[in-house]
Amino acid sequence: MTAALGRLIRRIAADVGPEAADALMRTARAWISDPANAAARDRLVATLVGISRRAGGLTAALAGSAAAVVAKYRTGPGPWERDLMSARYAIPQLPSGEQRAAALETYLAMTEAGPGVIAGARDRARARREVMTALDLEARMLRIEALGPRERALALEINARSRAACAATPKRVEPA
Repeated sequence: MTAALGRLIRRIAADVGPEAADALMRTARAWISDPANAAARDRLVATLVGISRRAGGLTAALAGSAAAVVAKYRTGPGPWERDLMSARYAIPQLPSGEQRAAALETYLAMTEAGPGVIAGARDRARARREVMTALDLEARMLRIEALGPRERALALEINARSRAACAATPKRVEPA
């Protein structure tokens, strides 16, 4: 999902303009950092629908399709882990500069969303195991991924903070 949004943002910058791409980037980051947040998802869908109405041709079709996918997206450890891996894979594919920095920011935001994935789960104990396993595997992969030293250090730091926050997330919702 994140790699597709990144490609769409670049296309929109070229076809619709940098303001539309910037608006999409802001709403996408807000949703990616907290995929369980329905209001952030709705803002992203509205932004994509608005762009699809202004754009033409393939860009309009891609934005409309992305809006439908985001609207149907369900959070959980599995989809979160797949998107986290995709976001990590995207970083080395980009040259240094703004695009690579944005890809890194997306990855970091998704890493920080781990505790929210647990908090939004029905079975928090299972979600905690799955999210912690994913973060442990990501930490191993970050050590060998084609990242710059500062990128690697920052990603490992955020990963460690997210693991600590996941460990502190309550295992179940206490009855009121």
